[in-house]
Amino acid sequence: MRKQCKRIVRRALAPTIVAMHLNPEVSLQERMAVKAFVGGWSASAHFNVLADCRDMLILAASEKNDTETLSVCSLAGVALMNIKDRYFDKKKFGATGDEVRALELLVNVSEEFWKRQPGALFVDAEAALGRARAMHAEEACLKEAA
Repeated sequence: MRKQCKRIVRRALAPTIVAMHLNPEVSLQERMAVKAFVGGWSASAHFNVLADCRDMLILAASEKNDTETLSVCSLAGVALMNIKDRYFDKKKFGATGDEVRALELLVNVSEEFWKRQPGALFVDAEAALGRARAMHAEEACLKEAA
């Protein structure tokens, strides 16, 4: 019988904590988005940053079966939907105190979660999010055309 190597070949990517250290603007951008809601000067770009943060965290936490992180994502999802509904009613972004606390929790949990993950998981989650958003945009175009 022939010997076989038991080593698992993995993609050569830096751990996410290294990438976060080299690119701190990602975490800063998420924290500034929360501050924008606190300060009352938020815009759609701030909402989108937090939505992306939540969506990537959901994809990665689902892959890892991390129920605690998924529950934080669910809480933040409720806050984001409330903010979105309020925007459609009043044409202005804003958040209540509870919604701000949920968003702060999301950003904190996201940062801590990603620091413990391999770089490949972040790359895979980002790619999956891009594919999902492209598919959603394509569906929206098809609905408009019909």
